[in-house]
Amino acid sequence: MANQIILWVLIAAYVIPGFIFGFKKLIGHKQSVGHFNRWGYPLWFMHLLGLAEITGSTLMLFTQTRIYGIAIFPIILAGAIYTHAKFGEGKSAVMKPVFISVLLLAIFLFTILN
Repeated sequence: MANQIILWVLIAAYVIPGFIFGFKKLIGHKQSVGHFNRWGYPLWFMHLLGLAEITGSTLMLFTQTRIYGIAIFPIILAGAIYTHAKFGEGKSAVMKPVFISVLLLAIFLFTILN
């Protein structure tokens, strides 16, 4: 029972920001557009990432599809780490996707061990 509670707390901590940031990218939020323009990435890529984040977050909510949702995020997170490091955005910006990766790993481990 305690493992299930921990798992759902971890999932909530992951998917709520996933939905927020995914929707911001998908709808073309001003700040997201500014970031992608500064990095030189096309806006269609921003929308695609937003859709991937929303899809992955949704899949993580269901036991039967959680592994598929988890599988979407490592590529996104690796790209985020690369982008923040490449553009010299500081340790804080680079460490956020690293921390999120650790959270994703914890969700994965709790999922396969339960």
